Amino acid sequence: MPAEVETMFYAGETPWHGLGTKLDHIATSEEAIVAAGLDWEVEMYGVYTRTTDPTFQVVPGYFATTRKTDNKVFGVMKSRFKPVQNREAFTFFDNVVGEKLAIYHTAGSLKEGAIVWILAKLPGNFSIKGDQVDKYLLLTNSHDGSRAVQMFYTPIRVVCWNTLQMADSTASARFYMRHTTMVMNRIAQAQDILGIANKFYRDWHGQAEHLALLQLPAPQVPLLLKAAFTGNSETKMEDIWIPVKNAMEKAEELIYVGRGQDNPKIQGTAWQAYNGIAEYVDYYKKPRGKNPNDSRLNSAWFGTGNDIKKRAWDYLLKL
Repeated sequence: MPAEVETMFYAGETPWHGLGTKLDHIATSEEAIVAAGLDWEVEMYGVYTRTTDPTFQVVPGYFATTRKTDNKVFGVMKSRFKPVQNREAFTFFDNVVGEKLAIYHTAGSLKEGAIVWILAKLPGNFSIKGDQVDKYLLLTNSHDGSRAVQMFYTPIRVVCWNTLQMADSTASARFYMRHTTMVMNRIAQAQDILGIANKFYRDWHGQAEHLALLQLPAPQVPLLLKAAFTGNSETKMEDIWIPVKNAMEKAEELIYVGRGQDNPKIQGTAWQAYNGIAEYVDYYKKPRGKNPNDSRLNSAWFGTGNDIKKRAWDYLLKL
């Protein structure tokens, strides 16, 4: 696959980004790692510099994180960096969630293998005015030192596969581990984080139900859009960059005519408005990159797309 998504798989319905190799059955972790194209390892190799004469001198304390299958160099790290192998990440996930409990929905790599993710569906779901929302847990790791090993929750609206508000960055909602610790030594802590999944989703469900009951008057919609896309609901329209205005116009359209927005139980509510913005980010936002789909995946989960969703969610909860 081109650009940011290197390889991936998915099971079940086609994800909103339309990428990946489909499996027709629920995958074990062993099947998932192969189907996702992640059955490779990284190695730390010494870094050398060329001296004035035609010889090389080692650079002390630095190593290149390199994929063994094709010698792809992901980054140059200090010696304290400890790579987490893809297979370790899957084993870690199995130990935390329980091999028979989580359903591997999708996994793969971004940025030519530098970033790896695993998305698993957790048991159970809930309904918000007839909208089914499934519970997912996302694990992400990097081989270039750009991010720590992280695990956090993300609900997904089934009718349109909108990825909704991610967990915030508080320690109680997210597992976070720097690449200076062996990941398998942190299983107990991660299981503690998983143990509060029910509380997280109970709280999130309550917030979503509140938005589904909250009527959003038409004059409030432009304020919501400015808050989501610029970070300030009081921003003057003449001060907003034209591409951002265009994005706001598309998001406003999706609030009323987007996927799943014809549900009469959510008409005119803050929940309908939020899902219009989430659909824009997942399906229409055009981040930088050669391929709009795979760049959008990275943005929606980790970049500016997720920031837009979070600002919209926070704004609506304060009304």
